[in-house]
Formats: sequence, structure tokens, C-alpha cells
Amino acid sequence: MYRRQFYWLLPWLLLYAGAASSQSSQDGDVHKVNQVPSTATLVLAGASYVGGWKEPSLPGYRVVNRGAGGEETHQVLARFERDVIAAKPQAVLIWGHINNVHRAPPGGIEATKEKAKADYREMVRLARENGIEVILATEVTVSEAVGLTNRVVAFINNLRGKQNYTAWVNEHVRDVNAWLRTYAREQGLRLWDFEKVFDDGEGFRKLEYSSEDGTHISPAGYAALTDYAQAQLRPRV
Repeated sequence: MYRRQFYWLLPWLLLYAGAASSQSSQDGDVHKVNQVPSTATLVLAGASYVGGWKEPSLPGYRVVNRGAGGEETHQVLARFERDVIAAKPQAVLIWGHINNVHRAPPGGIEATKEKAKADYREMVRLARENGIEVILATEVTVSEAVGLTNRVVAFINNLRGKQNYTAWVNEHVRDVNAWLRTYAREQGLRLWDFEKVFDDGEGFRKLEYSSEDGTHISPAGYAALTDYAQAQLRPRV
């Protein structure tokens, strides 16, 4: 008798179980839609050094590269609204002022450096106003001399007690870097010290981190930057 009653109830039990399962699935779908993505967006803003880094694998971030070759800080600032703020990222890395130094007019290097600092401050202001975390990066120096001809010229200049162009560029790059460290500390900003990653101990870039032209960054250099950035983003134990 009980067995016959069970067979009679079985279709209804199966129907109820199917409906419950369907509702549970729908609830799960709604939950997934409402979930906040676990990966934040990080925009890389700068010139050709940034562009050459592509989209490195950085823990916790989806990287969007907005590097544009040949630009100075005022040009990065000019497109900051379009390329950074419009992307609505959680964070932005602002890196690069070496082109400012390279293109400084004769006798105008001090004014050039002050303009670069003002551009950095304005980009930081814009990012903060839009709720974007700012990471500043120090600029990398260039290598002392790559290739036989450049090494001979550098040797002769040293004998004459004359500062070569590379040393002059690095001096002013490091000057703005020193300001960036102080500024980041005063403003409570995170700073990635790329200059120190590349430093050969004498104020120049390690040769293995330079491309053949002595200016751009080699694959080994970008690998070193990625390792450094990944270490900076790992949770501190």
C-alpha cells in the first residue's frame, strides 16, 4: 500500500525539485551579475618607455597601456582626461619625464624641470578628483655609452673633464626623481622607484637594460620592471 502511494507522489516530488533547482540557478545568476569584479583596472600613462612595457602581468590588476612614443609630460597631461579618466580605472601609474630633459632649450633646463613637476601635480589632482589611486614612478636613466664610438667619445670627454650629454641628461632626470620621492611622501602616494631598479651604481643605467641605441629599454629591462612591480603589489606578510 505504501509503495503504491509513493509511486503516486513521485511525479509531484520531481516537479517540485525541478522548480526549486531552477529558482536556485536564477538566484545564482543574479548573484554573479551583482558581484564586484575581483580584478581592478590599472592604466599606465606615459611616453615610449610606458608603451614598450605593453601590458605586464601584475597581481590584482587588468593593465591598460596608454603610453605614446615621444611625448613630454605636458602631452601626457593633455590626453589624461581621454586616456585615463574616461577609462574609469581604480589606479593609474604615471611614469616619464626624460623627453622633457632631452628637449630642454639651451639655458632652459631649470624651467623645463619645474614645468614637468607642475604637470605631475596636475595629473595627480585630476586622478584624485575622480577617485583614482595614483602610483608615481621615478624615471630611468640612460646608459653611459653603448657601442665603441660612443665609448671612445665618452673616454675623451672624461679626459678633458667635460661632462658628456648622457651624464647631463641623467643628472637632471635624477633631480626630478628626487623631487618625485619627496612629493609622493608628502602626498601619501605610492611610488615605484624604477631608477633604482636600473641603476648601475654610478648614476647610469645598467647596460643589459638598454637597447642598442642606449636609450630605449631592452626586454631584460622590462622583465626587471615587471618583477619589481609584482613584488610591490604582493601582500606584505
